Amino acid sequence: KSMGFGKRQRRFVGFLTLVLLVLGAALLDWRLVSRALTYPEAPIMAIDWYRPLAVVAGEPGPPLSDGVATPSHIPKETLEEVSRYAQERNSTGLIVMHRGAIVLEEYWQGYGPTSMFNAMSMSKTIVGLLMGAAIAEGSIRSIDDPVADYIPEWRQGERAAITLKDLLYMQSGLRNERRTDTPSSDLVQMYIGSDVARTALNIPSVNPPGQAFDYNNVNTQVLAIVLQRATGIAYPQYLSTRLWQPLGASDGNVWLDRPRGTAKTFCCFFATTRDWARVGQMLLNQGRVGQTQVLPADWLQQMLRPSPHEPTFGTHIWIKARTPDYPNVDQAATEPFLADDTFYLDGRDLQRVYVIPSAELVVVRMGEWPPNWNDSVIPNLLVEALREKVGK
Repeated sequence: KSMGFGKRQRRFVGFLTLVLLVLGAALLDWRLVSRALTYPEAPIMAIDWYRPLAVVAGEPGPPLSDGVATPSHIPKETLEEVSRYAQERNSTGLIVMHRGAIVLEEYWQGYGPTSMFNAMSMSKTIVGLLMGAAIAEGSIRSIDDPVADYIPEWRQGERAAITLKDLLYMQSGLRNERRTDTPSSDLVQMYIGSDVARTALNIPSVNPPGQAFDYNNVNTQVLAIVLQRATGIAYPQYLSTRLWQPLGASDGNVWLDRPRGTAKTFCCFFATTRDWARVGQMLLNQGRVGQTQVLPADWLQQMLRPSPHEPTFGTHIWIKARTPDYPNVDQAATEPFLADDTFYLDGRDLQRVYVIPSAELVVVRMGEWPPNWNDSVIPNLLVEALREKVGK
């Protein structure tokens, strides 16, 4: 009898353990736990870690020009200095385009032209661009619309006053919880959790909208939810048809929170340096690719207007070098850009697309976190060299 009781007891304990494990996994989110335990030391280039992914279908167009047909006035010595600066700062790839042609293309650490990387927060600018497409199509009326017009869950309470403009200018007043040392943090839940939409839509308002700049990942994630609901098209497909295919880009990828889930649009779009160069060239050409107007020029002009509360930031894009003169943002430059019209896409670990229309320049930097990076160095080296050449 005692042996029989022992078997039943062991079975019960085994059953109870299984139940607790299932409940624990449900409560803790096993994907979040697994991702936290296996997070790569080099998160920019370790694209195989990010699973699952959704394909953003491209439609490869004509190859980018190599500069032979359109000679550049940038001295060889300047290009070598730019290349050396990037290489010494943990870069894995660098492209410089001048007058629509590649005049410098370098790769290091075993990577090459087909290597993809995590653009991190450069992905935010992609969401901003797509907002312009949705407005042009009439799916979204205006950036002055309340977010609650598209997200009924926000019709009650303080979030009802938040507009699309507030999200785009990072002035929503939503809670901005950046801790990474607890699984309950908004940032941790959004970045490695299994339900980014639920997390984003449940983040509360803590300040009135429209009163202060606060760079917050949730603003971008909510904008992408608005895009999906307003257009009725899943984000990867909308990005593909409205931007990526018209660019002539190759296939890209977005990271999903779970299989057949939601794209993490504030952080995690994967593409090559050449395809990011296509993005930069399209921006330089005021939304045109060849003879096709991919995005409205007036929307791009809107994006480059400074935030009411932060002069370095536009509508989901950076428009001035972040020097010590601007204390409300993370400083990344020691001096202003020589060309006043310089703007750029900024991704964590210093992913960059610099665009300088007056100098007809586009620069793309790919790589892991670098020591002693200075945002003003590469753009100013190139602009100064061109001005000296023209002056002569």
